[in-house]
Amino acid sequence: MHKLALRCLLIASFVVLALAAPAFAQQPFNKGEFVARRAKLFEKIPDGLAVIFAAKGQHYPVKFRQSPDFYYLTGVEEPGAVLVLIGSNKSSFLFVPRRSEPQLRADGPGIWQMEKREEFYGLTGVQPIEEFLPMLQFFPSRAKKLYMISGSQGNVANAREELDFFETLEGSQSIFGGLTEAKRAVGIIQQVVPQLALHSLNPLLDEMRWIKSPYEIELIRKSSEIGAEGVKEAIKGTQPGMYEYELEAAARFVYTKRGARGDAFRPIVASGPNTVILHYSVNNRKMLEGEVVYMDYGADYEYYTSDITRTWPVSGRFTPEQEKMYRCILEARDAIIAAMKPGVTIDQLKDVAGGVYKKHGYEKEFLALGRYIGHPVGISVHDVSPPDRNRPFEAGVVYNVEPLLELPEKKIHMRLEDTVLVTPTGAVNMTAGVPATLEEIYALIRQRALSVNQ
Repeated sequence: MHKLALRCLLIASFVVLALAAPAFAQQPFNKGEFVARRAKLFEKIPDGLAVIFAAKGQHYPVKFRQSPDFYYLTGVEEPGAVLVLIGSNKSSFLFVPRRSEPQLRADGPGIWQMEKREEFYGLTGVQPIEEFLPMLQFFPSRAKKLYMISGSQGNVANAREELDFFETLEGSQSIFGGLTEAKRAVGIIQQVVPQLALHSLNPLLDEMRWIKSPYEIELIRKSSEIGAEGVKEAIKGTQPGMYEYELEAAARFVYTKRGARGDAFRPIVASGPNTVILHYSVNNRKMLEGEVVYMDYGADYEYYTSDITRTWPVSGRFTPEQEKMYRCILEARDAIIAAMKPGVTIDQLKDVAGGVYKKHGYEKEFLALGRYIGHPVGISVHDVSPPDRNRPFEAGVVYNVEPLLELPEKKIHMRLEDTVLVTPTGAVNMTAGVPATLEEIYALIRQRALSVNQ
């Protein structure tokens, strides 16, 4: 058979195999989950009035994703909406823009076109957005406090603090300057209800979001399975001469096929000197013999994310020095996960990791990276933490374990990362579907990939 024909046949065969992998069906709306979340918040604001804004509509080719806190409390994907929660009578009102005929033709129907919308979402009422400010004046008859988000809600990739930092930096460098949109919104609401004392919703929602419900854990598990399968596919067939974006394409194909709504963040596929750029995402370099490459990527499935990193040798085997570094972070990862359980703190896990780095001769490098070991994950990849950042873990916490090792003078950085659930008795690695031991990684590289590079 002609070489080109054989290649086409092989590619077709692997595409068929990939297409045969089962996709996760879209989840039916779980009204009870969101009603229960609002009920918990009502208990925390008995004399309060809470106002939470949805994300604005996006007029560019990116799939709309609702603001994390707004989605957490409603499950509503409508852009431009406002949620009002009244603690005294435990009522919830949603104010929504009504779509014009041109908008309906362009974007389809929204919540306003739904029948029984209050019943579907478990809300007290759904009103047009133009009634929001006039009605707001009459809501707080028994309220004493106004609860609003302090700063941003974060986004799919970034925690609140990160997005606040970026917005503040952009504002300081802008020729226009001024307040962020979130702060302007707080000012307007305070003018309407000046009799209410302003309080931050952040610590209340952070406390709630930190411990995941069984519903959330199941969605994170599915996101983790999709993420692991995609990264595993990217590792297969890696060889010198390939481009970083080829690995990205293999993983993204799997994510899309398996039902992910999109990326959890911009995929990082860093090879050679690019490895020392922590959030490198250009992904256009040709990979060379003797280098390492790592993929840091995750799926967004039904608003819940995974975050996975694997590092592997472009040529199929690490050099002795690379292998020494890899064994260190692999042992650190395993030791951290083994130590995770209710009652353990992040500082204690850092001590566990520190012992591994010291054993392998990399204590200085561990300290140079701030003893970093990972971050919470959930609706956002860098998810919220409780007000006490070193609060002991509880069952239901999902934490990304991410040991790093970097030799800047040699321009080499390695990392491993897994999404881990704390259980009543220990921890479960939900992204274990993509292997990490040396023998498994070497064997996986030798497997033929979905896209045949020959």
